[in-house]
Amino acid sequence: MDNLRSIITTKILNSIPPRVKPIDYLLETLNISRESVYRRVRGDISFTIEEIAKLSVELEFSIDELIIKDIPSRVFFNLHMTSEQSPSDIFTIIYQQYFQNIFDHTRDIDSIMVTNQIPPEFIISFNHLFRFLYYRWMHQNQEASLKYSYSDVTLPENLLSLQYKSGEYLEKIKNNIFIIDVNIFSNLAREIHYYHKRRLINENDFFALRNDLLDLVNMMENIAQTGFYGSGAKYNIYLSSLNINSSSRYIKFDGQEKSIFCVDSIEPIIVENLNLCSLHKKWLDSMRKYATLITQSNEILQVKYFNKQRSYIEEMSDISTIISL
Repeated sequence: MDNLRSIITTKILNSIPPRVKPIDYLLETLNISRESVYRRVRGDISFTIEEIAKLSVELEFSIDELIIKDIPSRVFFNLHMTSEQSPSDIFTIIYQQYFQNIFDHTRDIDSIMVTNQIPPEFIISFNHLFRFLYYRWMHQNQEASLKYSYSDVTLPENLLSLQYKSGEYLEKIKNNIFIIDVNIFSNLAREIHYYHKRRLINENDFFALRNDLLDLVNMMENIAQTGFYGSGAKYNIYLSSLNINSSSRYIKFDGQEKSIFCVDSIEPIIVENLNLCSLHKKWLDSMRKYATLITQSNEILQVKYFNKQRSYIEEMSDISTIISL
């Protein structure tokens, strides 16, 4: 019983946002006396079922996962949306949760990602590309006319605010490894070309998107050349020799571990089971055996790769030129 009490208390405290004082948060949320809060935090008494249920909703953790924490065959997945929410709200929640799960921590973060898509934290820095991701999501998920065009899109204020903070988020990761599919740029170029060919993206917007893509290539090439993003975030980029079928990420921070699996280009499924995270990390590390490091090394391959991406993008008005390496 004492062990379960300790597990529940630790989970509650770790789930409270880093910049919030735990005692004050519990005092306000549970509406109990300060002494009662201290007794629960010290482990003198247990949180009640009602208090745990309320905190699990407020702090978004699973009661079931706490109870069967030591059963390795059971794994719980975390999602952050419901069928009652609008496509716009779901997109916003997905991005907010993506960044909060990876970046919203005060200490250094270690991360390794295998991906066949350009990571969201890079795209969010480019206005037209980020707007395109939102447009593509809305076009696919909302019940709207098939003639709904890119020029009709207006980003919600909370997404614009998230864009503004993206540079701050990126600099929090101190050790980040990306193993990328060689076609990540051409995959996105194909999608843009598709909507342009259907006349849902006009010429001016099309060339704005193309210029953003070129700027994105330049940014990632600079990261590969220097090994850093901004003032201190360390990045190592590997080119995979194998096709990557799906994207996933492992992160470690403050003694915690998470595995993030992407259903599509942005929608994450999050797992905090330590056994699964360990297996996932082992698999991600093994992928480096089939990849070539291009960060501050293999300069000839590095230059060849990024120049080839530029050639795809500059000629993306002709779909026949957007081919795999």
